[in-house]
Amino acid sequence: MSTPTHTERPTAYVALGQQRYRVQHVADTGLIGLTDVAIFEDKIVVLRRRAPELVMLALDGSILNQSVELPQFVCGHGLRAIGDNQIVATDMDGHKIVLLDARLREIARMDCKEHPALGRPFNHPCDCVRGADGRYYVADGYGNSVVHIFDANLHHLKTFGHPGSTPGAFSTPHSLIFDAQGRLCVADRENNRVQQFDAEGNWVGQIEGVYKPMSLALTPDGMLLVSDQTPRLSAYDPTGQLIGRCRTFSTYAHGLAVQKDGTIAIAEMNPDRITLWVPVSGVDGH
Repeated sequence: MSTPTHTERPTAYVALGQQRYRVQHVADTGLIGLTDVAIFEDKIVVLRRRAPELVMLALDGSILNQSVELPQFVCGHGLRAIGDNQIVATDMDGHKIVLLDARLREIARMDCKEHPALGRPFNHPCDCVRGADGRYYVADGYGNSVVHIFDANLHHLKTFGHPGSTPGAFSTPHSLIFDAQGRLCVADRENNRVQQFDAEGNWVGQIEGVYKPMSLALTPDGMLLVSDQTPRLSAYDPTGQLIGRCRTFSTYAHGLAVQKDGTIAIAEMNPDRITLWVPVSGVDGH
């Protein structure tokens, strides 16, 4: 009996709740050293920990011949599109947050002028997000265990949190985002939970049952996505109820972003690649 010859590997599929996704891996030498991903100006923008720091892909995962260096960066960590044709990048070891315009040029920054310190901005920050009122929230996660709040003019307003494991304390706040209910969700990595706060930093709840959560993202229909080091991706409805969970494919899903059509872009480490989860619709999606 002859052995069948297969020229292509089968396509992988995963599911979150009622939605099924087709898995597409994008591997390229230009993606080595990646740390985060964002959807910006109808492109996938990848942040790397080497020059050029920003690499662009088309929404379908095609590698574009476009890249931007951030010569002011020491070691990038977080990347988020924040509206108004702006994107914010976090320099973990340069202790700063940099705002970029639609052409990915620096327009403003928050930094400590190379004087990191315990308890105050900044000390190896991880991520930054902007609230509905225009204020900025920074997870100052590796050297500090706090979240800083800045006003729309980038002036420091307050800091909340402290090292520990009680409600409102942190151990490596690694990622943060506002959910569909307007709560600030913080991936409290080494405490194995996602904590929830109001816009002033008052604790309102938490999600448990995750192992070292890495990144947070929100889908167009308000589903909260949490990647962790199991490795897996968990999905929660706006009430915080777990509605879906599946494995990610590399060792770490370090960054997440979601396209308008619901496609999930994952910055995966070891091996380094962008993985797209493309929604399958119609009869085939059930």
